[in-house]
Amino acid sequence: MGSNAALVMPNTAEEVTLGWLRSIFDDQTISSFTITQQRLFESASKLYITLSYDGGDTAGKPQHILLKGGFNPAMFAVPGYKELLVRVFTREVDFFTKFAATLPADSRLRLPKVWWAAASPDQAILAMEDLASAGHAFGDPTRTYGVSSARRGVEQLAALHARTWGWTADEHAWLQVPMYDTTMRGLLAMWDEQVLGEGRPPLPGIIRDDRERTARALEAYFATRNPRFRALLHGDPHSGNTYHPAADETDMRFLDWQIVHVGSVFHDVAYFVGGLLTVDDRRAHEWDIVDHYLKALAECGGPAFSRDDPEVRLEYRKAQMTGLGWVLTPYAMQKKERTMAMVERYAAAIVDHRTIELLSGEEGA
Repeated sequence: MGSNAALVMPNTAEEVTLGWLRSIFDDQTISSFTITQQRLFESASKLYITLSYDGGDTAGKPQHILLKGGFNPAMFAVPGYKELLVRVFTREVDFFTKFAATLPADSRLRLPKVWWAAASPDQAILAMEDLASAGHAFGDPTRTYGVSSARRGVEQLAALHARTWGWTADEHAWLQVPMYDTTMRGLLAMWDEQVLGEGRPPLPGIIRDDRERTARALEAYFATRNPRFRALLHGDPHSGNTYHPAADETDMRFLDWQIVHVGSVFHDVAYFVGGLLTVDDRRAHEWDIVDHYLKALAECGGPAFSRDDPEVRLEYRKAQMTGLGWVLTPYAMQKKERTMAMVERYAAAIVDHRTIELLSGEEGA
């Protein structure tokens, strides 16, 4: 994977040039390129590009790529927003350059191909495979998936967690900013608009009616994450951040590694399962899926745990608090129909597990 942080990086689609593309791929045979699609009004802009080459041999060379980064100056112009965006873009670059690049060829963790990635104080860009052109489809938060998809997904999470078991942020400089906690506290500051505002998703009273109690429960979750279960997390593994072969939606894999951080592995497990399944399926199958995750964790070289371990059950119940992120997500970040669907599932999980009561000390484990 190439990386050249000193290379001047484009900040708009118009600044992507043939010379720049030749530089990042270290390939002077690139003869031309076409930007076939631009998606600028998302947190990370996406430029879809087709490359052409001199000569007939393109074996091993990318033809359809995605440039992912900050290519929308209007977003960077919002006060305070540029720093946040560059931080999350940089975190994803760091994930691929400092972690993914070290994975062995036989790793069970399936990741998109990234040819080049770099960050500067003002920009961070990934040059990665165009997954749609490679025959993949993407997860859709407005719908739910089956238990088989959940089982395959937690296998991928287990592969990530086993590889990084026991990591601490202090040991990895690129992880020292508490990305998830900082993001959640920022969203919590929008409570009145996101929870009480017109057109927002309906919520159970245990979440909606006492902002301070819910905020205290969130801080209690941050403070009580059990270091016994610590590893590198995806951080935001909802169904909208998944992809799979178009012909097999059970083969769940993860993308958008912008909130990756060190924390309790049950953050990823509870968050993924709670948003993927129908409420009824989650209620009926979630502990069996936890069993499957724990089995995969051990098979991937991680420690062996049982769902009968009281600390496992406690940690999974507390981790339902991760669903609060969707409750607090503005429609500018996620479309209304996505938010409505996901909040219904996550709110039900918080209620079913009595997570706020648990974190508030109103019941025992």
